[in-house]
Amino acid sequence: MSPAPTRRGLLTGLGAGGLAGLAAGGLAGHTVADRARTGEEEAALAPSRARARTRDGRPPALAEPTPAHVHVLALDLAGEDTGQARRAARETLLAWDEHVPALHEDGTEALPEGSPAQGLHPASLGVTVGIGPGLLDRTGLERHRPGELEDLPSFAADDLDPDHCGGDLMLHVGAEDPVVAGAAVQHLLGAAGDHVRVRWALPGFRRTAAAAHDPAATPRNPMGHIDGTVNPDPAEALFDHQVRAVHPEPDLAWMDAGTYVVVRRIRMLLDTWFSRTTGEREAVIGRRLSDGAPLGGDHEHDLPDLAARHDDGTPVVPADAHIRLASPESTRGARTVRRGFAYDLGWDAGGHHRAGMLFTAWQADPRRGFTALQQALDEGGDALNDYVRHEGSALFAVPAADPGRPHPLLDHL
Repeated sequence: MSPAPTRRGLLTGLGAGGLAGLAAGGLAGHTVADRARTGEEEAALAPSRARARTRDGRPPALAEPTPAHVHVLALDLAGEDTGQARRAARETLLAWDEHVPALHEDGTEALPEGSPAQGLHPASLGVTVGIGPGLLDRTGLERHRPGELEDLPSFAADDLDPDHCGGDLMLHVGAEDPVVAGAAVQHLLGAAGDHVRVRWALPGFRRTAAAAHDPAATPRNPMGHIDGTVNPDPAEALFDHQVRAVHPEPDLAWMDAGTYVVVRRIRMLLDTWFSRTTGEREAVIGRRLSDGAPLGGDHEHDLPDLAARHDDGTPVVPADAHIRLASPESTRGARTVRRGFAYDLGWDAGGHHRAGMLFTAWQADPRRGFTALQQALDEGGDALNDYVRHEGSALFAVPAADPGRPHPLLDHL
């Protein structure tokens, strides 16, 4: 019997040609793979290292890609009378006119020395300011209040807490890093000083691009479902028509080409939800959990076949499924741009999980967008209502972003 070959013998037998082949084949293969991985990692990390970029007057909150972290705050103006409220509004908007562009241009470098974000990349930091109907009423600017800012009606899933509703001003701060977002919020509140007080605040998050196998994939919400599949594409010609308002009237010109955002704090009854079978959860939404495809479809972006029936005659997409009732066929074409973020505030003293979605819907007219959509869900008996509670609600007007120019409402303050 021949002795077993040794490692040295194997290498000797390979010779120079064998070693060259190993280097050119095996090692080079690792190098190519490493390069591919490095390229993917760089692409995933790019938003964390970039500065905020907006286009065509769209607010930073609608910039692409959507940031992994947001902090949304509603603020009330200080002052008991119209004059005091007007001064508070003016001083706050002037301060933010100074500080917000600096944050967009210089990122974390615009924060004061000693900030917790010191030494961090800009993280695509973006700040969006909204005007609540209360500000216009309190400052004597009622004639400048668009009809789009009328109060939202009540909906079936509403369990609203006044402490989580309304607000004279909105501060929407997004970034790829929670420390960057939090430091910017603190900085802007400090700049406003005693002119405002926080009415409510809610931080939200979604998976980071760096953590995702496919950074371009549609994220999942806290219920585990792929969420955002049918959002209007910013590249579509209809995007601006659906999102941006037209106000030729002189009194409302401050909101021409702006947008309106509905902010909802939606608590998800996750313990109950995850006690249901996969099939039951899919029937509630109308999509497969595995890949987000509509029931009866093959791929996430397939159009749902709402006419499809099982052999027994029952609809493949159930009659009360969320996607059926939210479809353009059910809502007379109502469309909004949705940005959803998870929130998780832990457990209360009763052991209930305080978690869900910080939901924002952006549109040209909430009456034809969010309100029409929610009313269609109510009328159809949306199956999802058994698993969610809308605990907070607010509506804000967001003027078109115009870098370098004062906030358009300042002309009336």
